[in-house]
Amino acid sequence: MKRTLAIVLFVLIGFAVLAQEPLVSRSTKSYLIADFTQKDTAFLKEKCLQAGLDLGISVLANRIPTDSKFVAPKPSKHLLKQGTLQLQLPMDEKQTEFAVYHSDLFDIPSSINVLQIDEELITYRTMEITGNIHLLYHCTRGAFGTKAKAHSKNAIVYKLWDTPERTFLPDIELQDQMAQAEAKKLAETDFLILIFNDLKSYAYNEQGDEAIRHFLDTMHKYNPNKLLQADLLTPASWPYLSRVNENQLWNESMRTKMIETLTEKQNFYRKTLMPWMIGNFQIRLADKNRNATTLEELEWFLSKAAAFDAGFGLDCSVETLRKHGMADILLNSINNWETLRLANAFSEEQKERFKDPYENWHIEKKNDSTYWLFQQQISRRYTCESNISHCDTCKYWGNMHGNWNWKSPYNCPLSFIVKVEGKGSISDLCVISSFGELMFPCTVKSGQYLIYDGHARITDLNFNTIEEFYPQGAVISASSLLEGENMIGITCPFMGEGKRIPEVTVRYITRDAAEIIIP
Repeated sequence: MKRTLAIVLFVLIGFAVLAQEPLVSRSTKSYLIADFTQKDTAFLKEKCLQAGLDLGISVLANRIPTDSKFVAPKPSKHLLKQGTLQLQLPMDEKQTEFAVYHSDLFDIPSSINVLQIDEELITYRTMEITGNIHLLYHCTRGAFGTKAKAHSKNAIVYKLWDTPERTFLPDIELQDQMAQAEAKKLAETDFLILIFNDLKSYAYNEQGDEAIRHFLDTMHKYNPNKLLQADLLTPASWPYLSRVNENQLWNESMRTKMIETLTEKQNFYRKTLMPWMIGNFQIRLADKNRNATTLEELEWFLSKAAAFDAGFGLDCSVETLRKHGMADILLNSINNWETLRLANAFSEEQKERFKDPYENWHIEKKNDSTYWLFQQQISRRYTCESNISHCDTCKYWGNMHGNWNWKSPYNCPLSFIVKVEGKGSISDLCVISSFGELMFPCTVKSGQYLIYDGHARITDLNFNTIEEFYPQGAVISASSLLEGENMIGITCPFMGEGKRIPEVTVRYITRDAAEIIIP
């Protein structure tokens, strides 16, 4: 069934392509969309310029909050209704349980379960089917500021549309009014991209796809120089959209699935003559469940955008841009990759290599006319073991150690990152290899990184530098991994807290010789 619908949609869009020309300019330039207030606009524009991105704004012009004037004290007749039900028995103004006759409307998902009888809104928490009736329990009468009243047997009950944001939707008449008001307001801003991430909701009324056309026509009429972007391609939306981004948020755990999905989508949008975006990437701060975004993680995603010659949305809050210690490095990296992608500087052979879901890449800008492209390997996490040599009633003392074979496909300088978690700290970490001993005279506490890539530094979990210093021992230039297996030993004293010890993990990065790219 889904395949048949997809074929029908493709045919309809094909007719739209043949029948008319697009009404808007089209682009695959990537963009930043962030949560912000008006006072943050100048800051975001500066960051967009640094990253080579456009600044976009998400638009939901058909959402009616539950505290809106269209809801209470008297519900508007223009609240969008899924359909009608019928009250089985009379009900007074105090009942919190009642029944309506059976209807398939209850198969449509809802977030706040709202019914309307006359001028009263009622919510229900649970529902039970008995024969040909639906029993509704735990009802709130006079919901959202409306007034509870008695209702007669067989009274008409409307089931209202709501959204995951716990808002209502308007009918076509009110939707047109709301769209026009929003379009006029957006016309006074200098955002280049208007982003519609729930375009299908504009077609829930009786007008269907024609309602989408009318909505986009209104947006275009008042904002003729802005790019219109949506998450849905239909015959009605095709002439108005500058590109499509289906709003998929990608991460490393989806590596294999990502390539398969993007290949299918690239073929579809190419046939419909519509520019497309590969989805969104989030730059995030560290929390209890996830690490802060790393440069390696971002560049893995950027290489996939380059592989498919598609733009993307950058999901990043103002707070993250201000607090992430590598924000400038991340934004500069985006600029490097996007400059080369938009200049069509990558060869077809390089693009095919970028599609490998398990390969990682890094770009450095040497000057205005030359970039270096590196293939790099990021290791698994190695966990240090501990030997406890002393303990008392409140602390453990001892040594952390690890001995591993680190495999490198290249001859390259030593580069690694140590993360300390749990309780306690480590100090004076020593790396032992064929190049000798390399000592790091520092203390790394729980919730901190020790990063070494030619110079050493301690950072917090958001990569803000706490301390920089020089390692001791082996000559830095000789601290390299050789192609093949390298025996690496790590040792360091630790101090635990409250009879708990720190957890220490290590990852290393190797990098091939540079490929020169000239845009």
